[in-house]
Amino acid sequence: MNYLQQRRNALGQTLKSRDLDGFLVTAAVNVTYLTGFTGDSSYYAVLPKNTLLVSDTRFEEQVREECPDQDAVIRGHNKTTLEAAAEALNKSGAKAVGVEGSRITLGELEALRQLAPKITFVSVDGAIEAQRAVKDPGEVEKIRDAVKVAERGFKMFLATVREADTEKDMVDALEGYVRRAGAKCTAFPPIIAVGERGALPHATPTNKPLGDGAKLLVDFGADLVGYKSDITRTLRSPFGTSPSRRNKLERIGYDFEKLYAVVLAAQNAALAAIRPGVKAKDVDAAARKVFANARFDKYPDLKLADHFTHGLGHGIGLEIHEAPKIRANSEDVLESGMVVTIEPGIYIPGWGGIRIEDDVLITHDGCKLLTTLSREPATLAAG
Repeated sequence: MNYLQQRRNALGQTLKSRDLDGFLVTAAVNVTYLTGFTGDSSYYAVLPKNTLLVSDTRFEEQVREECPDQDAVIRGHNKTTLEAAAEALNKSGAKAVGVEGSRITLGELEALRQLAPKITFVSVDGAIEAQRAVKDPGEVEKIRDAVKVAERGFKMFLATVREADTEKDMVDALEGYVRRAGAKCTAFPPIIAVGERGALPHATPTNKPLGDGAKLLVDFGADLVGYKSDITRTLRSPFGTSPSRRNKLERIGYDFEKLYAVVLAAQNAALAAIRPGVKAKDVDAAARKVFANARFDKYPDLKLADHFTHGLGHGIGLEIHEAPKIRANSEDVLESGMVVTIEPGIYIPGWGGIRIEDDVLITHDGCKLLTTLSREPATLAAG
């Protein structure tokens, strides 16, 4: 099945519904989605009678290899991609052309209007992103493969990490192992936080060694043929458990297992709420309800709902964050074929954080985990 042609046909229907006779795609990720071309600095022009991939001589052979059925304009060094695209639009006779409102810059749009003064340019924001939210079977398999590669890299990382390794050392090592497992690169710079630094949801790596913390939060993913995965695991560390090494809140008894159990219960509640037709914000609410109801006799003042400080999840695919948005203020509605992350977490300053994140395929009657790593609490077996 020609999924690329299906995507282009769907975009054509969107243009018809908005009385547009053309569209200029400038975002590289959306050019890839519609054409299969994986280079950059190129545009895709939908014209009244045909379509064109507008690129330059650096990518001439790549365009032939990746897009053999796609007409292309290959510009020389004496012309910009924007100029070549405007020239094609002018020759096409297009009158009203859509542009990606949230992707094109103001400067590019003004230049287009000067280069093609007879054309009316209309912002069509999010049209392609809305298509991308529901994955075709080929995309699902690519994401599944990206998950497998990330998990292989993570297992190699766990087998080699040592007490003296710093957060920076571990980030560098994990990036290497994910590539060795088969990825082009990691899907984003990994987040690795030791001990109390886990209270920073997007902690940047420091020279804090693994031995200085009683737990380790690792957020990572793989980029494989453009499609990405996104996984988080929080592990107990066999180091940093003596009173002299623990931070204050750990010494007064915040129990890792008890808090981990609540985070896992929140994730399970969210997974149980997922099915086509459900509002994304209702899935977010299912997880928050678990945190709101959590009570601890030993810590009567601890309100975990106050420590879940971000949305529950997001779509994933060619970009690490894409539609749908799974958070309290989202108006998105879940559909079969969407692939999303479900990542509840708690972040307690001075103590640390726990996050469990998995990649999930929404099916016709519920959902299916694409990740296979255990979600149960585990202790890092570091040497």
